[in-house]
Amino acid sequence: MTGKHRIWHITAGCFLSYFLFGFIDNLKGPVLPALLADADFNYSDGGTIIFSEYTGFFAATFLAGLLSDLFGKKFTLILSGICLIFGVVGYASSSSLIFFIVFIFFIGLGLGSLELSGSNIISGVHVKNSGRYLNLLNAFYGAGSVLTPVLAGILLNSGISWRAVYRYSLMVIIPVTLYFMTMRLPREEMKYKPAEKSGFRDIIQTVSRKEVILMYIVIFAYVAAEICMATWMVEFLQRSKHISAAGSSIYFSVYFACMTAGRLLGSLFVDRIGHVKSLLIFSSMAAICLAFGIFGPQTAAFFLVLTGFCFSIIFPTATAVVTGYSSGSSGTLLGLFFAFGGLGGMTGPWLTGIMNDLLGLKWGMSVNIIFCAVIMITLIILRRIKPGTDK
Repeated sequence: MTGKHRIWHITAGCFLSYFLFGFIDNLKGPVLPALLADADFNYSDGGTIIFSEYTGFFAATFLAGLLSDLFGKKFTLILSGICLIFGVVGYASSSSLIFFIVFIFFIGLGLGSLELSGSNIISGVHVKNSGRYLNLLNAFYGAGSVLTPVLAGILLNSGISWRAVYRYSLMVIIPVTLYFMTMRLPREEMKYKPAEKSGFRDIIQTVSRKEVILMYIVIFAYVAAEICMATWMVEFLQRSKHISAAGSSIYFSVYFACMTAGRLLGSLFVDRIGHVKSLLIFSSMAAICLAFGIFGPQTAAFFLVLTGFCFSIIFPTATAVVTGYSSGSSGTLLGLFFAFGGLGGMTGPWLTGIMNDLLGLKWGMSVNIIFCAVIMITLIILRRIKPGTDK
């Protein structure tokens, strides 16, 4: 295989990893109402289950960078597929809360490893125009996310159980995992070189910089908001906006279609407009759409769909900002970055589940507006401590 063909073979594997990431990650939203009813769980129990998933996600993103440095990035991709297979089989067979918590933890491990490995590999293969390729990479996450609610909605509406829906996902997980095994990464990526003390000090100096810490806050708040939407949007539309199960699944699918379209468009302009400026504009738009969608009439629910477009460029563009801060061990730096995202994914849906029980779905969903406000304030601070920052 020539160098050019190898690059595109690797790129295709990264795109598949994010397609799988989106496909499995967003099964939870469409099936959650059926799961809660089947198991007789309340919203707090549902939030606890999602908390466990993102505990696994956090653990994976914290450790996957180190594992990729030790055993290679291909190893972490294959490991992610194995974790997903094990987690999905167990989750679909669970009947008690503790087993749901344990097996979705393994799903979270697989998802976290996919996210870190895909981003780390693609940013190493396509050094130039990193914003473009990271947005394209995340567009494949959106493609998987669009497909999931459509298929899940069709299967659930036809009377198929949510457990069978999860089992059918193995038809996607297994072939993609086999593709990972065929990837041939450059030799230097498969070797671990022990870091010198000076290199370790460089890493500590990098992750303790003010701008890096601020970007960690941004990714924490963003992932908290995104996972809240992915977890509770369908339930909110059905209970608060009185939209049917089929209609809410369509809304959810269009939400991710908007996210995918935004990432495809974002790949054309984020490098030109500036990364931080783009993040500030789109997070502001997200807060506005959330406010209209949550507190407006039933017809205003479409603003929640448009939130997908507003969210679209935030994750990949924030990743591009952080990769620009790297001074060597990109796996470790990105691992910490995604770990903060995992913390957000743990906190957001869990907090929203509690707020849903205490104050109702409308006020529970409004937590997302607060997360968007945190993103905006943090980016404004970032621009002030680094005047002229746009990358």
